[in-house]
Amino acid sequence: MAYAEPIKNPVDKTDPSYIRQSTPNRKLPWCPACERHTDYHLKVIGCDPKTGGEKTASFYTCNECGGDTWKLTNPLPINLISLLLFGFMLFGMCPWALMEMDRDPETVMVLPITAYIGYRLYRNSRKNSTHWRKFRAWARRKRI
Repeated sequence: MAYAEPIKNPVDKTDPSYIRQSTPNRKLPWCPACERHTDYHLKVIGCDPKTGGEKTASFYTCNECGGDTWKLTNPLPINLISLLLFGFMLFGMCPWALMEMDRDPETVMVLPITAYIGYRLYRNSRKNSTHWRKFRAWARRKRI
């Protein structure tokens, strides 16, 4: 016996859920893969040995596609704080480590740590800026 395919209801554009998903709002998390505000959750990444409970990731996960869903953050303050932190490490801590190297050879570890921190701050800054640009382009398309 052949079954008929279910009839798909057209999208109700007056539905509050549809309006929330398709209207640009900087305060709601936004999924760049789905290009809309979707439902989200904090991803469980393991078990917390101290409390015995679940340990969650520090970012949101889209319930529809499983991709990263971000709450929008203006990249300017993040870039500025990243630059100040890296500048302090580079111009404050590295010269100190080089001067103290003859007394305590372990201070040389400040140099690779500074490079690693700079790399991580740069990657985070680029990822946030890319997300911000995608959201702004989507918001401009929605306003037209």
